[in-house]
Amino acid sequence: MRISAIATAALLALTAVPALGADATGVWASEKNDEGKWITVTIAPCGTQMCGVISSVHGGGDPTNIGKPIIKGMNKSGENRWDDGEIFAPDDKKWYDSKMELVSDTQLSVSGCVAFGLICRAQTWTRAQ
Repeated sequence: MRISAIATAALLALTAVPALGADATGVWASEKNDEGKWITVTIAPCGTQMCGVISSVHGGGDPTNIGKPIIKGMNKSGENRWDDGEIFAPDDKKWYDSKMELVSDTQLSVSGCVAFGLICRAQTWTRAQ
């Protein structure tokens, strides 16, 4: 009986490993904009939600953006999906309704929307770390 409990615990621990890999936490590189500028974003839990800050800027981006929040209030809405959050667009300095989906261990689809989600701008970010 004791061996069965240990085996069950070991099996549960092993099956949990893939779920841990399906996580949006980490450092992500955005797509380059038309001017060749891009940023990295560090995403981490903030309470029960996911949030992100700008970690670095590249291609002549504004260095004063480093450390600024860019993602806030993302709520888990399904496996590898978060929504009901907001994302900041550094190019126009506005917040937009947002959602994100972990497409793979190395790709995160992020979108910002207006007009109740009818008009959206999306990017696929690549895991940097």
